[in-house]
Amino acid sequence: MLVVIEFLIGRTTNLLPRGPLRVDIWSVHVILGFALASVVVSGMLWRVTRGRRLPPPDRGVLHLAALATHRLLDVLLLIMVALGITNVFAHGFPLFNLWHFPKLGSGEFMHGVNAWHGSIANVVIVVALFHSAAALFHHHVIKDGVLRRMWPSLTER
Repeated sequence: MLVVIEFLIGRTTNLLPRGPLRVDIWSVHVILGFALASVVVSGMLWRVTRGRRLPPPDRGVLHLAALATHRLLDVLLLIMVALGITNVFAHGFPLFNLWHFPKLGSGEFMHGVNAWHGSIANVVIVVALFHSAAALFHHHVIKDGVLRRMWPSLTER
């Protein structure tokens, strides 16, 4: 949900006229972006160190596609949050017009980072939609219980 909220803020805020409201909404985007970076890194560390290891329901092409999609999402999310953080510094962003991040780099650098951040965000949304569609396909068409396997059982608590 955090990725979707960030995407919607990122795609709509520039439609507002320049001014304090726009800066405040971008400030929320920046704060949520730092939160997303924490969630992404924490989630990856948790998965590597403590995550539940279930045997795959299928060791064939679907399993390989699932692994590839998960790793692709991980890499894209890491790149997106790294570019987002770089973007904040490239802009010298004025957080709620109360504090300015230090500005690093030229205007050309800022525009490049901003463009890449937006492009990667678009790719993340497309891959996430594909991933969601695949999960729903498993649940409603194949009926193999993949979605149910993602939820921790009550006996594990």
